[in-house]
This record gives sequence, structure tokens and C-alpha cells, in this order.
Amino acid sequence: MIPDFHPPIEGEEAKSDSHMVGGSMDRNTEIKFYFIVALSLYFLAISMVITGAVLPKWMDLFEISAGRAGRLFFLYYLTYVIITFSSGFLCDLFGKKPILLLSQIFLGVGFFCISSADSFPAIELGMLIMGLGGGFCEAPMTGLISQVFNGREGFALNMSQIFFGIGAASGPFLTGYFLGIGFNWRILYVIPGIVSLYILFLLFSEKKLFENEKKGMNKGGTLVLFNHWKIFLAISCLAMLLYVGAEIASSSWMSTYIVKGLSGNLYLGGLAMAGFWGMITIGRIVFAYLSHLYHYGTLLRISAVISLGFLLFLLFSHQIVLAIIAFMGIGFGFSGIWPLVVAVVARNIEDMQAPAIGVVVAFGGTGALLFPWLFGILSDYMGFRFIFIMVILLVTAMLFVFQSRFFKDTAKEF
Repeated sequence: MIPDFHPPIEGEEAKSDSHMVGGSMDRNTEIKFYFIVALSLYFLAISMVITGAVLPKWMDLFEISAGRAGRLFFLYYLTYVIITFSSGFLCDLFGKKPILLLSQIFLGVGFFCISSADSFPAIELGMLIMGLGGGFCEAPMTGLISQVFNGREGFALNMSQIFFGIGAASGPFLTGYFLGIGFNWRILYVIPGIVSLYILFLLFSEKKLFENEKKGMNKGGTLVLFNHWKIFLAISCLAMLLYVGAEIASSSWMSTYIVKGLSGNLYLGGLAMAGFWGMITIGRIVFAYLSHLYHYGTLLRISAVISLGFLLFLLFSHQIVLAIIAFMGIGFGFSGIWPLVVAVVARNIEDMQAPAIGVVVAFGGTGALLFPWLFGILSDYMGFRFIFIMVILLVTAMLFVFQSRFFKDTAKEF
């Protein structure tokens, strides 16, 4: 039997503004926590999106088709999805610290592997390894933020994702700029690899943040999670699958679309990606504060409608400047969706929260695993514009999901 689902009333004051994992957080630990979150999410974004900016150069350098190039996204998200599905359960068993340590080890090894690659298969191997690191990072870090800001998940997750957005915006822009002036692409992977080692040191040396964390999973917890919340989890997973598929398909191919579809250059391709992720960053600031005033479901539907409007505008934009503006608008529309979907899950599933978030985030990774690669294969026959026609279909389906009773509005009370 399905439990009655009552969407939370946003705008309520949280019981506590900040909750340590098991205790109160002192000022120094709090500052270090923010710094680790910022740095981790910034370079997690770099691992996910920098390839889209370098891809046109690799296609020419290694003489590969769009279908083969798109396989890079598939390889990253293949290991990302596999690990993300299990990362929440691993956190419950062993604690978040060892899982986050593994994330930086694999990210660093992946960055260094790509930076030293002398063939395309070596780059593919690096993407597989980086995907492992991403899988060990995103869901555990998201779960940690949700615990620390219990009751303010919508605000905290939007704000934390700003760092991801800054990385996703600055990475492609700087990549396009440096490649445009003849900079060696290998250096662009060496630097993040070094930073991963630094984050590894910070996490390893941190004691207070994780000292009271509970470990060990209730044997019947997994069964309770899926039996009690199966329909809610299924709807949330579908929403995340469609959203991340649309987001990563757009960001992965927009630089190539600008360069090869509209006859632009690498700098303009990087600029398009920077504009897209820059507006995602700005939008997350906006939606973080709107989450205090409006129900999450309302904001999710507004976001989907904005995205659809600018995607349609993109299809009729044959000039590079207009295409870049369209990508910026799409980014703003996308901005609040990922944090708000996760916030809905975190708000409504308190027991087994980390595994629930892990499962939902992993389904999002499944969208990133399949759609960019599939759309790349199809673009060999249909053209790069066809990619964004397919993205429109994903966003339209997502809008229908947000009409579900699980995202139903409630009256505001202050």
C-alpha cells in the first residue's frame, strides 16, 4: 500500500540552520566544510564538462566521427552510474569520509591519464576512471549537505550547486580561450589532477566533520525504502533521468554544434558553454531564494517551461550570437531542476536518505550515459541540430512528470 504523500510546505523555518553529522559544527569546521564542498563540486563539474569543449579538437586530431566521440560521455557516465547507485549504501555502511576519499583518488588518476594520453583509447580509459571518481563524489557530497542543512535542503542544494555551475561555466570558457591561442590541451587536465590530490589531503586530514557519523545499515532498511517509497522514488528517478539527459546532451554537444554546425571556432564554442553554465549558476542563486517563497513543484514547472521556450528559440537561430543567447536561456531554465528534485527527495525521505539520493542521482547519470552518446550517433545522419530536437522531447516529457501529484502545490503559509 502506498503511503499518502503530502508535499511539504516551503517557507517554514528550519528547526536548526546547521546540523553537524551528529553534533554542532564549530566555526573552523564550518569554514573548512564550505571550502571542501566548493572545491569538490567545482572540479567535479570540470571533470564532466571540459571534454565537451576539447572534443572538436580531439575529433580533428584523432580523426574520429561524432558517434565515436560521443562514446566518451557514455564511458564517463557508465562507471559514474554504476558507482552512484551503490555510493549511498556504501556511505551508510562505512561512512561518507572513505567514499569521498575514493572519489578524489579516481578523479586525480583519470585527469592524469587523459593528460598523458597519446591515443584516443587512452582518453577513453581516462574517462572511465574519472567516472568512478564522479560516482563516489556527487551523491555522498549531496547527502552530506542535506544532513548539515536539514530542513533547508532546497536553499542549501541550490547554493552548493553554484560552485558546480561556476566550474561548468569557467572550465569550457577557459578551455576554449586557451585552445584558441594554441595552449596545450594536456595542461588543462594536469591542473585539475593536482587539485584532486589537494582535496584528498583536506578530506584525509579532517577529523571533526566526520567524527560522530553513524555507520552501519539496518538490514531491513533497503527493503523498507523501496517498498514504502517505490512510486515516489520511481517518479523522482524518471524526472532526474530526463533532466540530466537533457542537460548533459545540451552541454556536451553545444560547442561542437557552434563549431561544426554553425561554422564558429573553439573560442565561440567555449563561450556558448560558459554562457550556458553561467546562467545555470545565476539561476541557482535565484531559485535558492525563490525556494523560500514558492513550492518546489511550482518552481520545477516554471523551469521546464523556460527551458522549452529557449530550446524552440535555438531551433530557429541560425546565427551564432542568437544561438549563444538561446543556450544561456536554456541554462537559466535548467538551473533549479537538479537541486529541487533532490530537495524533494531529501525532504520526504529522512530514513535511508543517502541511499535514496544515491539512487535518484544515479538515474540522472543514466540519462547522461545514454542520451549524449545516442544523440551523437544520430547526428552523423541527421545533423547536429537534431540533437536539440531530441532535447526538446526530453524536457517536454519532464514537464509532464512535474504534473505528478508528488510535485503537487500546496498553499503558502508564513
